[in-house]
Amino acid sequence: MTTIDDTPWRRALRVYPRSWRERHGEAMLGTLLDEAEAQGRKEPSRGERIALMRSGLAVRILGWMPQPAREALATASAATGFALAAAFAVFGGFSARVDSRLPTEGQDLDLQASPGLVPAGLWVIAFALVLFGAARAARVALALTAVAGAAAFVYAQIDPFAGPRAIVTVTLTVFALLALIAPVRARLAAGATATVTTGVLVFFHLFFDVGPGGSSDAIWLRVLTEEFTGFLAGAVWVLALLAVLVRARPVARLLAAAAVVWTIVWLIRLLVWDPTIGMLGVLAVISVSAVGVGVFRAGARWGRETRSREGTA
Repeated sequence: MTTIDDTPWRRALRVYPRSWRERHGEAMLGTLLDEAEAQGRKEPSRGERIALMRSGLAVRILGWMPQPAREALATASAATGFALAAAFAVFGGFSARVDSRLPTEGQDLDLQASPGLVPAGLWVIAFALVLFGAARAARVALALTAVAGAAAFVYAQIDPFAGPRAIVTVTLTVFALLALIAPVRARLAAGATATVTTGVLVFFHLFFDVGPGGSSDAIWLRVLTEEFTGFLAGAVWVLALLAVLVRARPVARLLAAAAVVWTIVWLIRLLVWDPTIGMLGVLAVISVSAVGVGVFRAGARWGRETRSREGTA
């Protein structure tokens, strides 16, 4: 039994939400004190404080979302990010650099590699690691993808004619960050989602006659328009609702996560097309989501209270 004063450790644990501390605080405190006693320390080390702060902030940020929902969203984000990265690399990764300031005869129409190929290539590597079950290496690759996407965005602002469009790098970066919120362990679901999403993107590229070597923003101007992304998000939401009605919970969870992902794509597209309308769309989605989460939590609380009363009756 440890005799160390636990006050410094209790202060360090305050970074966690109170609800978490009520459930797990004493167990975590006991582990920390036992380790400190074995090492002859009377207060948390700097490494422990940093680790607790990082973990506690993650719990506060992600605590509103249950772990299964986080895993489903990470899976859908990884699959969709891979599909978008692959579509961009094939259809827009190599294109002519057209400078509108120069006359037609002065243009260099040779195909040139886009800087967006760097985050797109890292996406492919990260998703391959996911499929092979190397979750930790995949998370490192996803973090590098987010950094590369941000770097490509900055480079495109310096040299706009080199590309890619901001929406490409923003989308790839956002989904890399979303895929990091939880380890992607559902490899079969990730592979199936990526296959279907890639197939849909390829089909619509061919349907709208958008071939390889075209403009790097053709995918957004002719395929992933604000109308089409909104339609696709709505269609996936309907499929998720149908899965709920037939009580296929794992399928419903993955479809709902995919619907969230395509709603994010739609909002990004709206923000790029018209920032005012995009912000209104973001506010509308946040409002609807807040109401939905509130209703769900109220229902879950009522269910727990009902079961508790029935158990004590």
